[in-house]
Amino acid sequence: MIPTTPIQSMLQIAILIAVPTLAAADDGYWPNGKAFCVSLTYDDGLPSHIDHAVPQLNAANLKGTFFSPGGATYRWSQDDVEQVRAGGHELAGHTIKHPCARKFDWVKPGNALEDYDDDRMAKELDENLANLVANGVQREIATFAYPCGSTYIGEDKHTYVPLVKERFFAARTTKPGLDIPPSETVDLFDVKTLAGHERDLKYQLDQVTDARAKQGWLVFMFHGVGGDHLAISAEDHQEILRALQEDDSVWVATFQEAAAWVKSKQEVVNTTTTEPLSPESLSPESLSPGE
Repeated sequence: MIPTTPIQSMLQIAILIAVPTLAAADDGYWPNGKAFCVSLTYDDGLPSHIDHAVPQLNAANLKGTFFSPGGATYRWSQDDVEQVRAGGHELAGHTIKHPCARKFDWVKPGNALEDYDDDRMAKELDENLANLVANGVQREIATFAYPCGSTYIGEDKHTYVPLVKERFFAARTTKPGLDIPPSETVDLFDVKTLAGHERDLKYQLDQVTDARAKQGWLVFMFHGVGGDHLAISAEDHQEILRALQEDDSVWVATFQEAAAWVKSKQEVVNTTTTEPLSPESLSPESLSPGE
């Protein structure tokens, strides 16, 4: 794959989000005067996502991001995939075989991160991306989550982040924390997260409060919802959604939507002009040959 240039990247963003809204409300960083952003992400394409997460998201009129390994029907039926798409949720990448470190006893022989080289990982990422595209994802804005949060492959444990950057728009880790784009530059291929199954509901809601106070981008990471592994109860998950639904100060965005917003703001900061971007300024005719 040929990496996009900064200008191409900006053109893609202009298509993704309404360019006239790139200049957020005067009273804050986030769009439409929102104080902070929350993204709800779900790993591994689990049955409980179909049984509980998607129906609860739909009922709350909120959108989530589903990072699925293998084909889109890895653990779902094609009907399940269509149900996710119909709800306006994001389908996103998570490799094919979900490789993790050899030290975990559930990792199958030959499928550990240490067993991979660049060629094998590149082919797997390409297959994962092709599956997403076949299920309606726009290639240029597909996002990714590193299985087990690990970004290395091979016995020498070298990084495969460059392979991800060549193929995906942004990537989420499992590093705990809160990104605060208004006051720091966010590495969109190293986005931090909050594990939804850890600790209790009060702790989870306290992190939402902290994100609001800091105008941050809080990315929840859920696995099982009311079942499967690393599960949060369906009741606690629903309570988090209820709290977000009732908070007028939060922008609940898919991982891709939030990443596109952050990237657009970073690009604006890096330009030499202080004028808001317009469709005309991003048109191919306006670009000099050197760009």
